[in-house]
Amino acid sequence: MKNKTLIVLLLLVSSFCVAQENDSLSVPLSDTAYSPNIIDKVMSHFEYSRGRVAVKYYPSAGIDPASGLSIGALSLVSISPKEKDRKKIVFFRPTSISTNLSYSTKKWLNFKTDMMIYASHGIVVNTLIQYQISPDKFYGIGNDTLNTNPVKFDMNDLLISGNVSKELTSTVYLGFMFDISHRDYTSQGANDEGLDVPVQKNKTLVGFGPHFTFDRRDNVNYPAHGEYITLGIKYFAPYTEDAYSFYEVEINARKYITLYKDFILATQLFCGMSEGDIPFYSLYQLGGMTRLRGISNKYIYIDKNAYFAQCELRKHIWNRFGLVLFGGFGNTYEKMSDVKFDQMKYVYGGGIRFQSDTKNDINLRLDYGRGSFGDSGIYMTMREAF
Repeated sequence: MKNKTLIVLLLLVSSFCVAQENDSLSVPLSDTAYSPNIIDKVMSHFEYSRGRVAVKYYPSAGIDPASGLSIGALSLVSISPKEKDRKKIVFFRPTSISTNLSYSTKKWLNFKTDMMIYASHGIVVNTLIQYQISPDKFYGIGNDTLNTNPVKFDMNDLLISGNVSKELTSTVYLGFMFDISHRDYTSQGANDEGLDVPVQKNKTLVGFGPHFTFDRRDNVNYPAHGEYITLGIKYFAPYTEDAYSFYEVEINARKYITLYKDFILATQLFCGMSEGDIPFYSLYQLGGMTRLRGISNKYIYIDKNAYFAQCELRKHIWNRFGLVLFGGFGNTYEKMSDVKFDQMKYVYGGGIRFQSDTKNDINLRLDYGRGSFGDSGIYMTMREAF
């Protein structure tokens, strides 16, 4: 069954990649002419640049049912390619490092650094480093029920994940992916129905595996046309006799089309499969800042496998500002027979974009999303969702 599923996913990605594309030229925000105004004068107090390096910092805020109201700070470091190299570059790929520190009314502490590094000799490094302390909720495993009586638990979470690859051609990269985490949680007690978080076997997980990328985006920060496809496999080997052991296979395909002038349509298809002895927090999840924004808690729908599709219509409005409308659907499942359309989860919403880095087209985004069962969330972070 797994082989059949993988074949179906590969066929879906193939059809996604050969979809008709509009090759008309777009108008990136950085190329949209405007005169400096009061906004630029205010932002100059939050920005520092020297040569190819620019540093930005902002206050941040967000709200969702899981963490409550959060406040904090965002920073962005971006490094443009050398001027002599920019003339040789087929696709614009600057380096950027985004950091976020926040604390919420429900006592969530979150520190996250997201690095997208394009080094010399065609080396690409994408890395996420996150430390989080969160009183969270466990809803059980599955996709066919809406649990209104979850179990509360306290999580202490350190995660380092990403991939390192080498350019084979201007669009093809090959390398490896990694996922290293240390998670420690404590249950606050089973609920009235006897549901409780599973007993933890080992706190540290280490996963490695091959990673393939096809990247034909014209700009990694704000693509107007092109494709981005990744295929990765990770294996988490047990380092003791009674330890978690499982593997994951993921396909992530994105396509960007300029519909008219600066109307940009971004689409994404994601499919993930896993098998083995898996802790509940490593099962596939929906919701959050990038996957189906509007689902209130990432643990509501968790299982061994997941799929989702989402799209976003992007439009530059004025000066540094832009607007987006987005929607998506998907689900988690244990086996193929569990995939049922009447259990599909869907989201929709919109957002505002503020161009933080006018030279490298990096946006600060503020999104509001709603989910199938009246869930909602407000998200504030750097870069696009996909």
